[in-house]
Amino acid sequence: MAHEEPLKARYDVELSYNWTYGRISRFFRELRDNKKIMGTRCPECKIVFCPPLSDCPKCYVPMEWVEVGPRGTIVAYSISYVPALWIERKPPLPMALIKLDGADTSFLHYLGEIDLDKIANDIRVEVVFNEERKGYITDIDYFRPI
Repeated sequence: MAHEEPLKARYDVELSYNWTYGRISRFFRELRDNKKIMGTRCPECKIVFCPPLSDCPKCYVPMEWVEVGPRGTIVAYSISYVPALWIERKPPLPMALIKLDGADTSFLHYLGEIDLDKIANDIRVEVVFNEERKGYITDIDYFRPI
């Protein structure tokens, strides 16, 4: 019997999702309503996580809220020259892991108002918020050097 290619049908489907941020909802509310960056601290080991976690991955206990930033230090960075379909920004896209003041972990976000040739580790940066905030991570537009 000769091999026949199976028939194919193409369907383009747009899906919308609603989900809850759960116990880290405060992080997004504070971005939107108060232009504050919140982290969570373990009451036992005292590690401060930002982005926040609801429970400590080391001690397995619920976390407490603490304000961090709005400034921090670049600990690693990358510049993407490839466009991404899900990102409205156009390349080049400078991004950095930023250890916010008061946090023990690093936060990944865009850099702006910076010469690409001058991006380096240990540069101090500060947050720039979007004027219109909706309770998304994009309420933070980018971090700029200070």
